[in-house]
Amino acid sequence: MKKIYLPSGMRDNILSEAKTKKELQDCFEKVFESYGYSKIYTPSIEFFSTYQNAFSNLNSNSMYKFFDQDGNILSLRMDMTVPIARVCATKFKDYQLPLRFYYSCNVFKVRESFAGKRNEVTDCGVELIGLDKKSDVEVLMCAFDAMKALNVKTYAIECGDSGLFKKACKLLNMEDETIEKLADLIDRKSMVDLKLFLDTLNLEPNQKRFMMELPLLNGDVSILSKAKKLCFDESLKEKIEELEDIYTLLSKLDYHRHLRFDLGKIAHLDYYTGLIFEGFVEGVGVSVLSGGRYDKLLSKFGMDVPACGFSIKIDYLLDIIKHSSKKSCKLFYPQDKEVEALLMAANLRKEKNVELIPWQKENIWIKEEKTDVIIDSVDERSS
Repeated sequence: MKKIYLPSGMRDNILSEAKTKKELQDCFEKVFESYGYSKIYTPSIEFFSTYQNAFSNLNSNSMYKFFDQDGNILSLRMDMTVPIARVCATKFKDYQLPLRFYYSCNVFKVRESFAGKRNEVTDCGVELIGLDKKSDVEVLMCAFDAMKALNVKTYAIECGDSGLFKKACKLLNMEDETIEKLADLIDRKSMVDLKLFLDTLNLEPNQKRFMMELPLLNGDVSILSKAKKLCFDESLKEKIEELEDIYTLLSKLDYHRHLRFDLGKIAHLDYYTGLIFEGFVEGVGVSVLSGGRYDKLLSKFGMDVPACGFSIKIDYLLDIIKHSSKKSCKLFYPQDKEVEALLMAANLRKEKNVELIPWQKENIWIKEEKTDVIIDSVDERSS
């Protein structure tokens, strides 16, 4: 018999997993709506040139690409930020700012087969368009509320600044190739290779020390003070002071308990311009939430306004979150008692889910999760 397979990186969501996914989506959307965000849908297919316009170093091999009838290159959307930027620039250019959108959509990205990640995942997220970095705390609060809604004991959001590493490299007049190599080593926290690479560069001891310590600057708020002592330029201290200001505000709002910092966090998407953050949950080996500030992206579509947002990958949570199952039962009924059964089921649905199943016996039988209830006088469960 011929075997039937799914494409690499794809997965069916069925039964309890499908229920969990729907409940998580509803849970996050409730949080987003409480912050005044409105839902938006965009097509699953975009012009490939839309993403080329958004990214200066687009890896086209990570995208699903194909042609339309006119020979244009199309792609499945790889995120929702770029499509929403396109929508804002084309349909909301003359609207009063800020614009607040949220979404729950599938996104597609080709990954290495051995990476263990899915090629299609459901993203739930928000985009706040038109407010500067003073609104970062509000976006972080929304992210914290979304994580809190999971009702898990251990979670954290790690913050960094994409501009810190970029600024340091600019001050050191580094070439693009050097920056790319250095970013990879810092991001992977490959300390031995990082030291060997830094030894090949013409850097002052304090400059080398800053780069060498960058991957290790992660933890609670105390690492920000340590980081400032390592800075070889005042402009770098300013970046860290902005993170201190975020901590201070979140502390006043009692949102700081699950806040951590990682100054070695390197943005994988080149449109980030400032704050970047990731959310982690115990039991999941990768970040389940990611986001940040992207003040230059919309200008590439002709609308020069700042923006900030984040997304949650629901699929990464399915193995640790169980759906809150509502009581359910099966109602078996004979054909001549169909009306009675339908009325009974309608009444039961006020408190539980009811599945109607016709059968050949004379009685109506309600099979519940833990107990069986027989309507009429004869118990016929044995047959």
